[in-house]
Amino acid sequence: MSRASPPRVDLRGRKSPLPVVKVAKVVKKIKPGTSAEFLVDDLRSLEDIQKWAERTGNKITRLEDRGGFWRVVVRKKL
Repeated sequence: MSRASPPRVDLRGRKSPLPVVKVAKVVKKIKPGTSAEFLVDDLRSLEDIQKWAERTGNKITRLEDRGGFWRVVVRKKL
């Protein structure tokens, strides 16, 4: 049985506050303990996502600078 890959949402080109709103909607729809991946190129949005994760108890498990954008993996709280 293969494991489904996490949802990947490309938010490049979108400016704050749209990306954090989209992150919240996607994470709300996934099962607790699972992850979703987001691609973000707006620094303000990246900061918004980090603050949102701290505030809501969700966890950023991976944050990678990909040269011009960031790959952010968020795991939904249990």
